[in-house]
Amino acid sequence: MIAVNLGPFAFPVSPLLALISVIIGFTVTSLVAKKGVTENKESASNALMLILLAGLVFGRLVFVLRFADSFDSFWQMLDIRDRGIDYMAALFSSAVVLFIQLRQRQLRKALLSGVLTMAGLFAVFSLVISAGRLQAVLPDSSFMQLDGQTVTLPEISQQQPTVVNLWATWCPPCQREMPVLEQAEQRYSDVKFILLNQREPTHTVEHFLQQQGLNFNHVLLDNKGDMATNMGAFGLPITLYFDANGQLVHSHMGELSAASLQQSIEQYF
Repeated sequence: MIAVNLGPFAFPVSPLLALISVIIGFTVTSLVAKKGVTENKESASNALMLILLAGLVFGRLVFVLRFADSFDSFWQMLDIRDRGIDYMAALFSSAVVLFIQLRQRQLRKALLSGVLTMAGLFAVFSLVISAGRLQAVLPDSSFMQLDGQTVTLPEISQQQPTVVNLWATWCPPCQREMPVLEQAEQRYSDVKFILLNQREPTHTVEHFLQQQGLNFNHVLLDNKGDMATNMGAFGLPITLYFDANGQLVHSHMGELSAASLQQSIEQYF
């Protein structure tokens, strides 16, 4: 499963589980600190917050520096909706700040309890997600092309790394990331890009592409939303990364930036 529905909203699974881990970690820190000196409860929570912020800020900074050429403006660098973070840099900076905070002996037990709880939960959640991905492969499904002919996804993939983007013309984030995907298709000749439109007629898709001046090699129509249903992908846009063996290795719910797309391609392909 890539996303979950909570009422009228859809949320990506990985960030949601990370948030749950953080909340439980803070709860454990507060409970352990509360057993000691009363003032330690707030101090321990603040220290844990500092550790997390250090990881996020430094991780984002390194990510921006690595992919600086992919950003068009300073404001785009600050836009964290693409969830672009250098995870090794984030882990390193968090560990450094944790080491510094542990010098306060009165906070050690509470901090370590919270951090270990958080890390343990996230590790378990990550293993569950990875196990689920092992069951997800590029389906041998056929979809109609804009010319009316049908083709299967493996016929397009031809045992090459493949990016499948689920989108719709009415979706603003989908519209904004189209130029990013077009440029990536031109840049990465050894990667197949499939734009799989969700539940829209041919003339609507053709009109949108012509109006926006977009040109893709493979635009397919998923009239019933079969791909999203099979992958447990609720909400748009969804980007799926399949390796040369057709195995799902990564997924991203939400708008892509050129930098986050480049990071995923370089990391997983």
